[in-house]
Amino acid sequence: MTGLRAAAVLCLALLAPPAAAQEYPALHSVTGVAADDVLNIRSAPSASAAIIGTLAPDQTGVEVILADGSGKWGLVNSGEQSGWASLRYLDRASSSNWHDQPDLALECFGTEPFWSLTLDETVRFSTPDRPETPFALEAWEPAAGHGGKSGFVAVNQNGGALSGPEAGSLSGILTAQHCSDGMSDRTYGISIDLLQFRSAGQLHVLTGCCSLAP
Repeated sequence: MTGLRAAAVLCLALLAPPAAAQEYPALHSVTGVAADDVLNIRSAPSASAAIIGTLAPDQTGVEVILADGSGKWGLVNSGEQSGWASLRYLDRASSSNWHDQPDLALECFGTEPFWSLTLDETVRFSTPDRPETPFALEAWEPAAGHGGKSGFVAVNQNGGALSGPEAGSLSGILTAQHCSDGMSDRTYGISIDLLQFRSAGQLHVLTGCCSLAP
């Protein structure tokens, strides 16, 4: 290779963007663990940290919230708290990121007031004093130039704004960031700002957390 050609190749290599890093949260499956063993969840990203929970050797749908600085440990929820499991034994279920496609189901909720939202091919919203209301997902769009953020719009399947108190439409912004439910030591990797449009010009602004549903 001539010196000029080698210099050109080196220049292109320097200008080429780095490979896209894996983004979180993401679903994983336990792998490489013996059938009579378990994958430990520890209080800190260290093999010497206290064990606070376990994952079965064939467990699937494990949501990894984030990775530690070394990239060797992933934060997962166990019971009412969060802990760390070795990413060596966790296989990412999909190469796609949650904010790029709406077919990855999300379970969202908020407190004070309490509400819940299931977001997949259809959208279902409920509160303790109102039954589950179905919505049709009209649009889903990742934020331009901002990884880890998406917006959506859903309309009431009964035909838009109703004469009663039920919401006529929902829209929301989902962001990959630390989120706490304020009631436990669990950690969530997606926050949601939800706009609930009702009849007679009523607008409710709700905030909460989301997790990936297996």
